[in-house]
Parts: sequence; structure tokens; C-alpha cells
Amino acid sequence: MVNVDAGGGDRLALAVLVQYRMATTEQLHLLTAPGVRIEQTRRQLAKFRSEGLVDRVTLPQATRARGR
Repeated sequence: MVNVDAGGGDRLALAVLVQYRMATTEQLHLLTAPGVRIEQTRRQLAKFRSEGLVDRVTLPQATRARGR
């Protein structure tokens, strides 16, 4: 985590992740930058991941056969 330049939006996103520990990309997007395209949030998270600040978790998918 050397020479990490966290701008205002980056600081807000990191603060949300520190508080909640885990959030989906969509949740983080709605909390930090709902007025921009979600691709910007995805790029931000990719940058955080490359800097070792966050990691990715793949959530299990709901089955389509549920309730049958």
C-alpha cells in the first residue's frame, strides 16, 4: 500500500467498505456515486484490488429451481 493516492471518491468508498466490511459493487455504487455510471465504480474497485486494499468474494447464486 505504498504511494496510494486516494481522492475524495476513493476515500468515501474505502470508508464505506471499512464500516460495512463487505458490499456488492452495486451497493457500493449506490452509496458512493449513484449519479455516475456503474463502470466507474467497477474501475475504482479494480484499482483498490490492484493496490491490495480490497479483495473479491463471489457470492453463491440462487438456484432457479427453488420452490419446486
